[in-house]
Amino acid sequence: MTSSDRIHPPEGPTVTRQVDLYGLSWSERLHRLMTAYGLTQGRLAAVIGLSAPMVSQLISGQRVKISNPAVYGRVVRLEELAGSPAVRAGDPAEIARVLADVAAVTPTLTTGGMPAGRAQAIGHLAVIATPSVLRAAAAAVPGTELAALLDEAAGPGQAGTPG
Repeated sequence: MTSSDRIHPPEGPTVTRQVDLYGLSWSERLHRLMTAYGLTQGRLAAVIGLSAPMVSQLISGQRVKISNPAVYGRVVRLEELAGSPAVRAGDPAEIARVLADVAAVTPTLTTGGMPAGRAQAIGHLAVIATPSVLRAAAAAVPGTELAALLDEAAGPGQAGTPG
């Protein structure tokens, strides 16, 4: 095995495969997260649950994919939350909260199978959004099952929609 067999440049076949599978290279995806959250590679690795060498291998194109669904789920969740106003503004307290929350959960990814149970959905919503955000979302879809689910996830207090 030559060194060129082990290490592929950014335009190499491994990175091409990453883009085919995920839409972007791991280098681009992970660098976006490091920038959004102000993280080093090592800190990002700790948050998502990978070793720092594995993150380095993904970024450099030595590996194609993350095979652990929980780790991939944490990456996806960080990507979703990177667009939140507080994270975009660089609010240190909110960034610390998001990182701690994401690191602490074991996400369940579904691929179009049966939807998650109601209790699981409520629990997930309660973790990812504040009660006021959940109530506002419920108010946007009054009288629907989604509104009821959002209100339930918001917890006790005034409901965002009429019954």
